[in-house]
Amino acid sequence: MRKAGVILVLVTLGLLGSAAAGGATKGGLKLARHDGGFFSIKKPVGWKVYTAGRGSTFSFLIRDPSAALRQVFFFGEVGPVYMSAEQKQIDQQYVSMGGYPVAWLDMPVVNPLTPANFLEQFHVIARSQVAKSFMPQCPTLEKLQVVSSKSLASPLQGGRTELIRAVFTQNDKLGQGLFMATVAPVIPFMGSPGGGTGYGFLVVGISAPKAEFPKVEASLIECLESFQLSESYVRQCMAEQAETWRGVLKAGKTLSETSDMIMRGWENRNKTDDIIAEKRSDAILGKERLYDPDTGQVYEFENGFYDKYKLEPGKWNLSDLTPLPDNKYDLWMKAPLDGKQHMRLE
Repeated sequence: MRKAGVILVLVTLGLLGSAAAGGATKGGLKLARHDGGFFSIKKPVGWKVYTAGRGSTFSFLIRDPSAALRQVFFFGEVGPVYMSAEQKQIDQQYVSMGGYPVAWLDMPVVNPLTPANFLEQFHVIARSQVAKSFMPQCPTLEKLQVVSSKSLASPLQGGRTELIRAVFTQNDKLGQGLFMATVAPVIPFMGSPGGGTGYGFLVVGISAPKAEFPKVEASLIECLESFQLSESYVRQCMAEQAETWRGVLKAGKTLSETSDMIMRGWENRNKTDDIIAEKRSDAILGKERLYDPDTGQVYEFENGFYDKYKLEPGKWNLSDLTPLPDNKYDLWMKAPLDGKQHMRLE
C-alpha cells in the first residue's frame, strides 16, 4: 500500500493517513485496520464495510450494524438528478411515447442545484433504482434539515462545494452529521432525454445519534484520514479513465485538506448553530420545549401543547412554564425531561 497523492478521487479528498493496527482514539471509538484488498482503512471495531463502483465512481460506507446512524461514507459520484421539473417531464413524455428507458426517471428535482438542496433530496435519491442497484445500503438521510452551510472553493469547473451540518432521521431515529459535497451540471441544456441534469461528486459524510455525535466525531474523521489505495489499483484506474483523472489532478490541491475542513467546521461551530440544531431536531420530531424560570428545568412536549397550556396554566402543577428564549444557550443544551411524566392537572 502507499499514499497515492492526488491521483484518485478519494486520495484527492485527503482521505489519507497511517493504517496502523488501531486502538482507542480521542473520539472514544476503538479503531482497527480493515484490508479491502485494493484499499485499507481504519474502522471502528465491529462496523461493516460496504463498497461499490470503480475509479471515479468508487464509493464506500462504513456502518455500525447495531445503530445505522453511526456511519462514515464517501460517494465519488451520485446521480444524475434533474435540475428542473420541466426536464423531468420531458423525459417522462419521451419514455411514454416509446422512447428508450431513462434509468434515472425516478430521481428527484434539485432546483436550484446546490449541495444543501442535494442533501435535502438525498432520501429520494437513496430510494431510486439507480441507487438501490449501486449500493442497497445507501444512507437514507430522511427529513434532513440543514443547520449551517459554508461555501468552499469548488474543485470542478461550474460546480459548487459546501460543508454542511445537518440533523436527520434514519430508521425513525434522530441523527446529526457533517457532510461535504460538490454539485455540478453535466448536461445543462434542455430538450433531449438526459439533458438538464446534474451530479453530486465527492460526497463525504460522518454521522451518529444526535447527542452522541460530539463524542465520536474525532474518531469518524480519523477513519476518513486513514484511507489508502494500492499502487496497482491506482495505475489501472489511471489507464482506464485517463480523461477523468486529468480533471481530478487539478482538483488535488483544493481537496487535499477535506478531512481537516470537516474537523474545523465542527470545532469552529458557534453557539447559534447549536441552538438551531436543537430547533431543527424538535421540528423533525414534532416536539416543543418549555422551561420553568424558577428552577431552570426544561421539559419536552408534543408540538402544540403550549397553545393549550397558556390558556389556563393554573390548572397544572407546573403553572409558570414558558418557551425557551432564542438566545439562552444553556437552556437549549440541557437534556429535557419528558413533560408527560412531570405534568398533571391539579
